[in-house]
Amino acid sequence: MTPQLSAEVSTRRLPDSRLRRVLDNLLDAAVISFALWTLIYCVGLVTQWSLWPSGWLWAMVTVALVVWSVRRAWRPSVESDGSEPDEARAVPATDATPAWVRALPVVGVGLTALAAVGGLIWSESTFRMTWLALVCGIAAVFAWSFLTRSSGDEVTATPRSLVPGRVGPRQPILEDLGVLALAAVTAVLALCIHLTDSDDPYYVNRSVWVAEHGNAATRDTMFGPESFNSLYGGGVPISSIEALFGVLAHMTGVLAGTVVYFVVPPAAAVLAVWGMWRLVRRWAPRRQFLVLFGAWAFLVLSGASMLGNYWIVRIWQGKVIAVAVLMPIIWSYLVDVQESRTPRERWRATALLFAAGIAFFGLTPTAVIWAPLMVAGVLAVAVLLRSWPLAVGAAALAVGPIVSGVAVMVFSNEVGGTDPAAPTAWDSFDLVLGSSTPMIALAIVGLGLSALLVRRGAPAMLAGVSALCAVLVFAPGVLDAVNAVTGSGPIVWRMLYVAPIPVLVGLLLAAGIDRSPKRFPFAPAVVSVAAAACLVVGLAWGGNPIWSHTGHGGPVSITARPQWKVDLDALADVRLLVDRGIEGEVLLPPRRMKVLTVYSTQAFPVVARDWFVQNIQEPASDQWARNMLAAVAGGEGPLPPEPAVDRALGDLHVDLACTGETPQREQVMRLFEAAGYVDIGRIGSLSCAKLQP
Repeated sequence: MTPQLSAEVSTRRLPDSRLRRVLDNLLDAAVISFALWTLIYCVGLVTQWSLWPSGWLWAMVTVALVVWSVRRAWRPSVESDGSEPDEARAVPATDATPAWVRALPVVGVGLTALAAVGGLIWSESTFRMTWLALVCGIAAVFAWSFLTRSSGDEVTATPRSLVPGRVGPRQPILEDLGVLALAAVTAVLALCIHLTDSDDPYYVNRSVWVAEHGNAATRDTMFGPESFNSLYGGGVPISSIEALFGVLAHMTGVLAGTVVYFVVPPAAAVLAVWGMWRLVRRWAPRRQFLVLFGAWAFLVLSGASMLGNYWIVRIWQGKVIAVAVLMPIIWSYLVDVQESRTPRERWRATALLFAAGIAFFGLTPTAVIWAPLMVAGVLAVAVLLRSWPLAVGAAALAVGPIVSGVAVMVFSNEVGGTDPAAPTAWDSFDLVLGSSTPMIALAIVGLGLSALLVRRGAPAMLAGVSALCAVLVFAPGVLDAVNAVTGSGPIVWRMLYVAPIPVLVGLLLAAGIDRSPKRFPFAPAVVSVAAAACLVVGLAWGGNPIWSHTGHGGPVSITARPQWKVDLDALADVRLLVDRGIEGEVLLPPRRMKVLTVYSTQAFPVVARDWFVQNIQEPASDQWARNMLAAVAGGEGPLPPEPAVDRALGDLHVDLACTGETPQREQVMRLFEAAGYVDIGRIGSLSCAKLQP
């Protein structure tokens, strides 16, 4: 039997500012617009017609959608459209709540503290006990949240002007201006942080191909003009975001890399901050801007983990946009579905979830495994709350990823690569949470106390289930089962992103500072103050800025002005080569070949990236020749004999061979000349030889 609750009751909520309504509607318009593009791309993928005309159609619809969204938001509003969370906190009546229920949060906090200690002594040998304590802690707090939840009309909104610590109706506009300032800072950082990421030869190359050729290629475009099999996933390239960047480049007459590296990072950074702000407003009971700033600071200082890596340092990649932008929006839409006050608002939120599901698989094939996990958790909450709207919303979200997932599994051998093995739970946690033990402990505490930190009712239960699903999926045997069904072994470690960990850490920071006894009646104020102090110390002690520590295949740094996020010396050489009209198969030093894939498909490198060579369906001797020639061009190690180089160049039909600044430059050039190539002199820092007909 559910205990009776006491609550602050009011019936009126102040309306949102026009600025907030406009920006929220523009965020919704971005989701719908990208969902529309994804559907257009799917048609182009099947028909193989040019996507260029479709781009103009999409652009016109998007402009109309933006205008409509602004006009809709500009109309006067008497009541909030649901963007502001209820401020009231339902407090269990101590005389009606059984003692064992009141003990659940204490047990949950204790188990989470134990798990946090495991984070501070982070090791493979202690991981399983840390994981078990974390799962039990999340479950205890989630059970308490469910058993003491508000229901029906027991809790309604408290006017902002009556909430302690608020200064009245002007506060929201000040908060929103602060969020916009934070978004502007984030956009500048996204432009100036310079990471040469090792995944770009695939992702950016797809944009380059569409910009120069128009069609959504179903085969490889890094090593040749669709000469080889698809090298990433072995089949249907369902991600549409790269094609959109290519179409935009063609429409504006600029290089695809200019769109990818100059336009996308600041735009996506702003969307990420506002999307996170939207989720904070749905979940945070109080001090919302402080929650957002705490989440932002945690991300900025997560340079030693993939939490920070999957943010603005790589935000031009679809999978990162999915984590940084779309996932917070999805969780906020789910709250909207449950808490909408009219059927019209509820169906609008459901339609947005449907669009978000389509956008999800348009951003990343990982949606095939992420979305079912999220939907399963939401359906569990819907059953517990007996909420048909929430169940329908979850089903709407699932449509796009499930349909696309079936296509991937039917036409592809795997989702994330060719490695058949799924990573262990320890490897996955260690990769995502990183090497800084204080930051690991903060993430663990945020996960463990998720349902306690978020405002009561459906938001708390959704937050708790996000943490529970994200952690429980790493139970023994589960990753192997997921891999067996989907073939997604190399990427199942990403399941931990299902929970919005940065927002949970931000909530943790605000909860530590908020000393209101109504929030945590079982914890004295001194505990809250001590917790806040530990959080600040943890960030200061364990934080690693993303501009100095994050790396994924290349060093990270800050540039004085925006630059392409590639090796700049290599870029200068590649520009000269393309201006000279190179074509066919070319052999360059490895860094130059990598940059060539993201600059032009006028010519194709022998090795775009060594990791992809193993995926090419060609004789093993040709794969060996590619790796050997890349080492030769880079002047690495002892040089092979002339006959071996001659045979390899001939087997791969290399038209141009170059070497760079290496002590063995002259010896390498003699090998090229011995194979029938003629020295054509210096091009930038390279010495090049061309095959004569």
